[in-house]
Amino acid sequence: MQWDDYIGHEQQREWFATALRNGRLGSTFLFVGPASIGKQTFATLLAKTLLCTTNPPEQMQPCGHCESCRLVDAKTHPDLLRVEKPADKSVIPVEKLVGPREARMQEGFCHDIRLRAYYGRRKIAILDDADHLNQEGANCLLKTLEEPPVGSIVILIGTSLQRQLPTIRSRAQVIRFAELTPSQAKQLLQRSEIEAEEEAIEQALQLAGGDLSQAADILNEESQAFRGALAEILQPQTPAAIELASLVSDYVNAAGQDASARRGRMRQVFRTVIEFYRTQMRDSCQTQKVSEPAMDVTLYRMDRCVEAINQVDRNANQQTLVESWSWDLQRGKPLA
Repeated sequence: MQWDDYIGHEQQREWFATALRNGRLGSTFLFVGPASIGKQTFATLLAKTLLCTTNPPEQMQPCGHCESCRLVDAKTHPDLLRVEKPADKSVIPVEKLVGPREARMQEGFCHDIRLRAYYGRRKIAILDDADHLNQEGANCLLKTLEEPPVGSIVILIGTSLQRQLPTIRSRAQVIRFAELTPSQAKQLLQRSEIEAEEEAIEQALQLAGGDLSQAADILNEESQAFRGALAEILQPQTPAAIELASLVSDYVNAAGQDASARRGRMRQVFRTVIEFYRTQMRDSCQTQKVSEPAMDVTLYRMDRCVEAINQVDRNANQQTLVESWSWDLQRGKPLA
């Protein structure tokens, strides 16, 4: 991929272009913004720009043909390091950062970035899933972030500044990425052969919290059928907890073994329920057919969904969360 193929985030691209032209590019960056909006692709394109052996970086236009560019595209460039959280782990293992216990600082992210660049220009490291760095992992990174090797670039990628540990935030230059516009999202979805009206895309992005991959999931037939079944269960004044938990669990489990995909579907479910009750409350207010007790129940259910999203972010057990949430919605009020 080249910059001309990249959609969105023009302001961030121009910021880096200006920094390169002025010779004032930093060494450590923290990219934050909603999931699946192109932060990792942006980081890879930036690395490609910096590693290209034909065009100078300040042009912000890698040639795409030199050996270095081809290696970046093939994800085999020896000077471009990548670390991400394994799908079966809740945090980035320390071993990925500093090597196994028997070979501390002889392997891993912090060791490899200090090796001499193979092509002689610089080393670049991209650490995805920075949201999942625990205190031990962050401590392992401190020396590398404080004293990076000359010419090296470290890019950490996360979904929000609040989810980063203070030791990381204070040592990185924060680059914020906003959600894609519906028209930009539509262009990207069309590349994936997903056809939808802009209004439907906008609603899907809202339910997905800006996550493009989740928005694509929401737009498929399976998700549309699920939302129809979910609305039927929620329609009665007292939704059936067992039926609700079963429906949600089946839908989440259909995402497969990828824990991240299942968590994404859980967030999607809770946002869908919030939107259902928000619409219900708005319609009731417009027709003046809402009582104060009924309003309290609706507000409680919406608050419980917000709490459930936070529990997903804290890696709560899926089955326990879905079951307790379902019973709370049926009850419609906090436990006495």
